[in-house]
Amino acid sequence: MVQRILYATVGVLAALGVIAAGVSPKASPVRPTESKFTWSRNDTSIALLNDKRVVWRHVHDRRIGKPYIRFGLLDGTELTRPWPIPKGYSRSDHVWHRALWWSWKAIDGVNFWEKNQQGTDPIKVKVTTNKDGSARILMTISYHLPDKPPIATEERLIEVGPPDANGSYLIRWRAKFTPAGKKNVVFNRNSYGGFALRLAAEFCGDPKAGKPAWTFSRSEEPKTNKGRHRWMAYSGVAQNGKPAGVAIFDHPDNPRHPALWQTRSHYPYLNPSFTCKKDYTLPPGKSLILTYGVLVHDGKVTSDKLERAWKKFATPAN
Repeated sequence: MVQRILYATVGVLAALGVIAAGVSPKASPVRPTESKFTWSRNDTSIALLNDKRVVWRHVHDRRIGKPYIRFGLLDGTELTRPWPIPKGYSRSDHVWHRALWWSWKAIDGVNFWEKNQQGTDPIKVKVTTNKDGSARILMTISYHLPDKPPIATEERLIEVGPPDANGSYLIRWRAKFTPAGKKNVVFNRNSYGGFALRLAAEFCGDPKAGKPAWTFSRSEEPKTNKGRHRWMAYSGVAQNGKPAGVAIFDHPDNPRHPALWQTRSHYPYLNPSFTCKKDYTLPPGKSLILTYGVLVHDGKVTSDKLERAWKKFATPAN
């Protein structure tokens, strides 16, 4: 299984032309021979370090609920907004946004988005790491109200691929939801919710300071946020002064594919909203499986290359 995913990851990055053709001549991507990958690990988190600089960190602390990933580039430049939000951070709105995370807006009419933060517990976690910087995180997550039995459970598999020669890597996220009891579970309609990404506040840009905002790109015509898209991306110049970006891929096996999306530019946010238009009712004994990909690219990348990368992601591994 891990080997198949790693092959798929290599295929996605190869589809980007290893991204080298799009990197600015001023950029100096970290090459594999220059990388010094190590792991920082404890009971509540796992982090990939490159020469002591954090590339990404997954947090699975049952005391705070809602596991999440903060990620960035090989030189330590973070692309997601930090969580917990540091004191004095320029964008401290929506404190429940946790970098890259999953949260239903409401289950059976109960708000799991802003509230019930500790009602999404990782009750089992198994982490496998590799020397090439790839990792496999398998979790069982319980959805419940405080001190109440679970409403639903989730089997979540996150596979982070090895960074390529330019520091780009793929995060593959697969979730299987199942009712915990003998009644239907309803994931309620809402315009936003589900798989969500909150990027660093700095990407809003500061025209007065000569810092242009990052821009969205999309798979489908018309190029608006109102339609269905197989993928969406957000890219620009990172805090290190070099081009970078993030793309989210919606897998064709997902129900309701292509996804409807929610985006925000005044606080950088990207969300394929599964229940954007209607409820999803899950009967007991049945499961809902959703798969997404997150491509972190260090360097410029064109829409054509992202399209090829999505096709590689969407193609079953042999």
